[in-house]
Amino acid sequence: MINTEQHHSAKPQNRSPFWLFLWPLAILLRMTNLFGVFVDGKVFLCATDPYFHLRRTLFTINNFPHVPDKDLYLNFPQGVITYWPYGFDIIMAAIISCLTLGHSDKWWAEAISALLPPLIGGLLPLVIYLIMVDISDQFTALFASIIAALLPIAIHFSQIGNFDHHFLAALCQGLFWLAYLRASQKQSTLWGILAGVILLIGFTSTTEFPFVIAFHCIYLFIVWFTVNEKRRNELILINLKIFTTVTVLLLPCVFTRYFEPNGVSPLLASSWFGCFAFMLFLAALALWKKLLPYSFCIVILILTIIVDLNFDFSLIVKLVDQANQSQGNNILGSSIRENRSILFDGIGYLLYWHSGFFLLIPATVLLLIRRRNETNLLILVGLVIIQILSLVHMRLGVLLAVPFALASALVTKEGFILAKHYFSKNHLGEILAGVITFLLLLPSIKGLDFSNPAIVVSHKPFLPLYNSFNWLKQHSPDIDPNQPAYGVLANEWDLGHWLVYFADRPTVSSPLLFGTSVFDVAKIFVESPAKAIKTIESNKLKYIFLTPDDFFYLLELSGQPLPKADQDYDSLYGRLLASYGFPGGIVTHPALNRVRLVYESPEKVEQADTLPTCMIFEVVTGAHLIGQIKPNATITLSTQLKTATNRRILYSANTKADENGNFDFIVPYSTSLDSSTSVLASPYVLKTDGLLTSVKVTTSQIRNGETIKASFEQFIPGK
Repeated sequence: MINTEQHHSAKPQNRSPFWLFLWPLAILLRMTNLFGVFVDGKVFLCATDPYFHLRRTLFTINNFPHVPDKDLYLNFPQGVITYWPYGFDIIMAAIISCLTLGHSDKWWAEAISALLPPLIGGLLPLVIYLIMVDISDQFTALFASIIAALLPIAIHFSQIGNFDHHFLAALCQGLFWLAYLRASQKQSTLWGILAGVILLIGFTSTTEFPFVIAFHCIYLFIVWFTVNEKRRNELILINLKIFTTVTVLLLPCVFTRYFEPNGVSPLLASSWFGCFAFMLFLAALALWKKLLPYSFCIVILILTIIVDLNFDFSLIVKLVDQANQSQGNNILGSSIRENRSILFDGIGYLLYWHSGFFLLIPATVLLLIRRRNETNLLILVGLVIIQILSLVHMRLGVLLAVPFALASALVTKEGFILAKHYFSKNHLGEILAGVITFLLLLPSIKGLDFSNPAIVVSHKPFLPLYNSFNWLKQHSPDIDPNQPAYGVLANEWDLGHWLVYFADRPTVSSPLLFGTSVFDVAKIFVESPAKAIKTIESNKLKYIFLTPDDFFYLLELSGQPLPKADQDYDSLYGRLLASYGFPGGIVTHPALNRVRLVYESPEKVEQADTLPTCMIFEVVTGAHLIGQIKPNATITLSTQLKTATNRRILYSANTKADENGNFDFIVPYSTSLDSSTSVLASPYVLKTDGLLTSVKVTTSQIRNGETIKASFEQFIPGK
């Protein structure tokens, strides 16, 4: 049988106030990128997803406590129902509003959002301390909390600027374990209700929390077969209180449209249904064991009937489809770094992420099994399952911090005891154990770097993109946020949140990965230019945000077969990149007469120092240059383009006059000074049979599709 009592003295311990200093320590260790977040009076968050939550938080501040769940700026032009855990945005909006007394401007909202992850995530070591001091001693508790403050598996998700829901996952997990263990050990209804409330926060604020409950159910299943009958009954009752609490509290979230007027989140609905099913199972056990009055059966029966009549079971199917699309073994899921194995980056990165205690996991597992204690079994189940899953799927590493810190502290304590026993002379054992412990922590300590802060920690070249977003915002037509007239198409779908936040323009390229937008974008870029332009116009897309990308990846996303080695693939992406991306570029493709280059970043791609990091194109109606010349004559049109980086590009086209001598060119560039573009175009030169003339075109003419007549009456004989 498992020992359900504490293995140490049950007397309350006098806790030293020193443990409270763990919070400032944890905050400091999460501030390594402070000067990369606050730069020149601006605030930059980490990566892309934090900007999605920042935007939703700003919306929530203005609509408190509602979070607009229909976003017209993503998956343009249809928009998207976000189906995202709204609890995170409501909590963050409430905190920001309180700290600014309800008068937060955008800068203060950004600054507080950047600071909240370390301030809130830094509380995790305190929670770890409280858990461990209940099951062991102050020394072990202190060491466990130091590990939670120090290790990258805990720091990464709560570092400054990482304003994402992940940093709440580990904290809520630790709080749930603390509340559950106290409820279980003391048979406290109050702690049981508190555990249910924490589950509510976890379900509505993070996407990882359903895994916490799955691990908890596995733990209860194992414990069931290893404890006596009395303890089984206690576990049934306390867990019934917990799951009844969260089931009842989640009812308005699942069966009303108060928080999500446009639809219920499949993840939240499925989480509630899982809790409800487990509550029914526990209630059935309690009734079978006569732990509850039979009148309780009537309540359960009525609740079950109501759920069967009102619950939308298709939401479970929708959740499976969403998970398979964004997390499954497919081209999209495998391209997301968080979905990869942490082993992908090598053993050195693995040791940095976990420290050397990762090598002691087998010994830790044996120790936890040998101790045969309920609490240690909870840590064991969490450690083994989450460690295996996180090695396969990096994203789940956020749930590893709590069991890993607790288990590492327990094995460290055992190591100190053994060292003291075998090397008792002159405290040699304690010194030796301390040195080994430091060496185990060293791979993680070496990774802490305060000296070289980066602006926006991301695999993208952020600053060139940031300047491009700002240029687009300042030089494109204003837009009505409630009814956007046009959108932006980007070949890299994961730029969507940056485009929306910085450029304040809708995009079809959405990182939410709901629906088919990612695949639709890829299809547009691999289509022929003529077909792609028609698709772009039908979707009211006005700008193309082009960055150097893997064309084969776009082909795979679009579902198209890879071209043969000698095949010339006629695609919008390839034509734009080849025509405009390299020195001495020549634009000759006839279908590109509806697209004009309006901006290119001064920065170049590292692998090709002549290729701009980003180019922005505008899709225009194009002005018609018409004229009359002798029948069936060939007319050549050209203009010299000059970019802001002083790069020259030749735009050229030719056509053949009809039998009456009429010809018609569609041209995309204006030759006048224009604030909507940074690319200058010389007057168009038309040549035919030794005749030459020039034509000037205005911006309004190319945007409105106006007709301009070119006359060869005044000509210069060609040489």
